[in-house]
Amino acid sequence: MNNMRTQEVCQNDRRFARRQLSTLGLCTVVAIFLAGAFFPSIASQLPTAPAKEASAANVATETIQYDSGGFHIDAFVAKPASEGKHPAVLVIHDNQGLNDSIREIAKQFAAAGFFAFAPDFTSRLGGTRKPDQMAEAVGRLSPNLSVQDARAAFAYLQKDSDVDTAKISTVGFGWGGWRSFMLAVSVPELYRVVVYCGSTPSQSFDAVHAPILAQYAQYDFRTTGNALLTEKSMTEAGKKFTYFVYPQVNRGFYAPGVQYSADAAQLAWTRTLDFLQK
Repeated sequence: MNNMRTQEVCQNDRRFARRQLSTLGLCTVVAIFLAGAFFPSIASQLPTAPAKEASAANVATETIQYDSGGFHIDAFVAKPASEGKHPAVLVIHDNQGLNDSIREIAKQFAAAGFFAFAPDFTSRLGGTRKPDQMAEAVGRLSPNLSVQDARAAFAYLQKDSDVDTAKISTVGFGWGGWRSFMLAVSVPELYRVVVYCGSTPSQSFDAVHAPILAQYAQYDFRTTGNALLTEKSMTEAGKKFTYFVYPQVNRGFYAPGVQYSADAAQLAWTRTLDFLQK
């Protein structure tokens, strides 16, 4: 009886999602699952203060440098304090750079059992700037070189003795979403990919090997509007692609700030962990 009820709820969610996307001029949808409630606006999914203290005791952090074509790229590392090999997550920041929010996300991945590796892609321009300068600096980065730096980060993880090299995934936020997608195109060994509000490459879907989970915001019309085309292209190429659209939120819903939505961030975070831990 519970299974029948669950199936009915999922079917109702899909019907509602189709009606919502049709208002954007889209025709059909196969893989949208919306939350049952509309959200008011990734920190509520982060632990409370006592839980944070407990998590911090089990997480080791450091800042390292790795080589990418002769350039030294800074990276924030957060990993479980326990010994042994761990699945890894290459965290690719959005256009706000490697800030405290991205570092906190990396630490939460570590608390969940992952070796989290978050490069500062502005290292090529001299490193992280002030917050009001970051978007302009990230916008000056070469798309090709940033993908090269992501591939170099993946290569670094392959050589780390604390990493389970069969399970190196990537999670990209905003600006980093396209880079994570491109990493899937160019690195067949990549395990899984999660994209938050990131653009999709226009081609080369045949080269993708890793399953991809995409998290979209309803009000991010340009990016979310391409979700159906991405789903169609990936399906035609025989690839695994699942996506969710979070209602009444903007593209920055996942990080503390004016666009942050606690409920949407929590749900997206849970889905991200479930996907990566498979």
